Amino acid sequence: MNSISPTLSRRSVLKASSGLVIAFSLFAPGEAAAALPPTPDGVPPDAAKLYAWLAVHPDDTATLFTGKVEVGTGAETALAQIAAEELDFPIDRMGVVMGTTSLTVNQGPTYGSMTIRYAGPQIRHAAAAGRQALLDLAAAHFKVKADRLVAKDGRISVQGDAHRAISYGRLVDGKRLDMTIGAAGKGFGMKVAPNARVKNPATYTVVGKSVMRKDIPAKITGAYTYIQDVKVPGMLHGRVVRPYGVRSTLISVDDGGLKDIPGFVRLVRRDNFLGVVAETEWGAIQAAEKLGSVLHAKGPAAGPVKWSDWQGLPAMDAIWHTVRETAGTDTTVAKTGSVDTALHGAAKVLKATYRTPFQMHASIGPSCAIAEVGKDRATFWSSTQMPHEARHDMAKLLGIPADRIELNWFEGSGAYGRNGFDHVNADAALMSQAVGKPVRVQWMRWDENGWEPKGPPIVQDLAGAVDAHGNVTAWRHHMWIPTTSDTELIAAELIGKPRIVGSVGRGSPAITYAYHFSNADVTSHGEGRVGLLTAWLRSPAQFETTFAMEAFIDELAAASGQDPLALRLKHLTDKRAVDVLQAAAKAYGWQARPPRGKPASGDGNAPLHGRGIAWANRDDVRVATIVDVTVDPTSGAIRVTRAVVAHDCGLVVNPDGLKNQIEGNVIQSISRTLHEEVTFDHSRVTSLDWIGYPILRFEEVPDRIDIVLVNNSPEYPSYGAGEPSTCPTAAVISNAVYDATGVRLRQTPFRPNRVKAAMT
Repeated sequence: MNSISPTLSRRSVLKASSGLVIAFSLFAPGEAAAALPPTPDGVPPDAAKLYAWLAVHPDDTATLFTGKVEVGTGAETALAQIAAEELDFPIDRMGVVMGTTSLTVNQGPTYGSMTIRYAGPQIRHAAAAGRQALLDLAAAHFKVKADRLVAKDGRISVQGDAHRAISYGRLVDGKRLDMTIGAAGKGFGMKVAPNARVKNPATYTVVGKSVMRKDIPAKITGAYTYIQDVKVPGMLHGRVVRPYGVRSTLISVDDGGLKDIPGFVRLVRRDNFLGVVAETEWGAIQAAEKLGSVLHAKGPAAGPVKWSDWQGLPAMDAIWHTVRETAGTDTTVAKTGSVDTALHGAAKVLKATYRTPFQMHASIGPSCAIAEVGKDRATFWSSTQMPHEARHDMAKLLGIPADRIELNWFEGSGAYGRNGFDHVNADAALMSQAVGKPVRVQWMRWDENGWEPKGPPIVQDLAGAVDAHGNVTAWRHHMWIPTTSDTELIAAELIGKPRIVGSVGRGSPAITYAYHFSNADVTSHGEGRVGLLTAWLRSPAQFETTFAMEAFIDELAAASGQDPLALRLKHLTDKRAVDVLQAAAKAYGWQARPPRGKPASGDGNAPLHGRGIAWANRDDVRVATIVDVTVDPTSGAIRVTRAVVAHDCGLVVNPDGLKNQIEGNVIQSISRTLHEEVTFDHSRVTSLDWIGYPILRFEEVPDRIDIVLVNNSPEYPSYGAGEPSTCPTAAVISNAVYDATGVRLRQTPFRPNRVKAAMT
């Protein structure tokens, strides 16, 4: 572990940097004071000041401050590229501070592929304002007009006189520059320095280039500091003893023997919350194990801790009925013509139901956080994706004003989506509050698998019709989607304050109806929980709804004897969708033919081969995927051997970083398609380890993943790429398996036993 100073104040950072300080208003000229001191420790900086975004240091380095965080997607490097481009500063001397609430403005949570799309322009304009301020300062230094100066690589020179040049660090020289620039807007879409003159994208030299990621070298060598590596002075260690059932209540605790554990400090009980604190991590593990391991529990009252016998979860095989019965809010996505009439008179009519189960984030590194809670102040060390929001949540949980809470952000090992990282903050907070010292809580694997919020199960009914000319004349797609955004904290529920933070969200359509059918009915039925806590899992619900939509249109192509690419293109008017489909087909070497729907080989034991195609539109990003699969007819095992992805997310900041992100999305979504399913009984989750919840192994990764970047030019804005390439995967594999075997797979995951059963 690495020792980390418990307090890193913006005041100390700025004092040490003697950095560039530029002020401007987010709202109107003159609203920002001309020279304000740094904000008190623990309080986020004023977003109306440019020093909240950038600092230039005397050693000719610079720092970008951003409220967004890194979750393995390369956002740190991409945002640094945007800042370095507009500041005319070397990217290798641009550092980045992310997430820590006393050092960064609130740019909103890091989710939904919104970092580059929304935070990027804010940083772009802030850096452009900084460049202009430096030019103005240099003009005064050289006693020339600013339009005679050239900024490049962190230096400013006078045109035609190479000897008259000065570095940014020397130019600033500890001086403070106050500057007011008119701006408007607030929140995630706030506009920062809109009057700053930004570069023409056609002149970019840093944005659009493949730059080595800043975080990778330390991650490769093991020097990187993840949240799991952090320790603070005087830190104790905690573990939570989980209820036997999801909503079991705590009846009694026999703590006999805990004091015999070396370094044991305290049992923390508050209503249904039960935790142990020790001087060492091993002591905390031993104490939690003595009270009863969830892995070996024989029943709710079988150990020193007695829980009520809660049996409120539905049977696994009844979850689809539960999802339908829970639905109560309808959202119309598309409504044209009369589907019933078209179905009645059609040449060919198909109907199908698609099912996708509970799935988990399955982060490789279980959640971890440190909290130091005092009487009227609290400090956290956390890897949450929403540090500024988490700060306010902790204020409500603890009853401490938000301006007295600071959250220091560190990346989590295996962190993305709304997994357990926010919940472990609350665990650490309650235990630290009880013992009056900093407490580090590290979830165990069974904590993560059992208690992190899950992606919800979804059931979808589709009906379609094709006329004698191969046109789709009717399309009905009804989806039942439980909430994808429970935001309550587990610890808050356990202490009897379930609504102290967060709320139960409602299901949303999570689908863009992009085809043009003369008769269409696309409707979402969404409501609340269906048993387990749920929250955003990569590309929430659209991974699942794309599965149904793109697999079913393949069914229509097969039933009408049409090439599946040609049928899609026939009913698409979106040029960008057409472009990615055609680009993928060209890169793959697509030859038009209907899906075979039967094995190409006559040997019953020979591997079967097939191809599939699918596409998705998410958050203005278009993605088309084509895969080759091999199916072992003796075992039912599926292997994706090749994937081709055509990806249009507009202007690309870091092509190599984007390709890494796409590859990761493809690999993870293959895992979700082939392996991942949460199992549970009437009380709790039972898939508590990697045997019960298997994920894709290295030998199952495709031999080739070919990526084509489409519409990557300055005329397009940058859209987010964190999620969209996940969406087509389940559909494209299902389609390829049908092409190879003639079997339609309509329920994920496509585990070998399920495939084998379908083939026999």
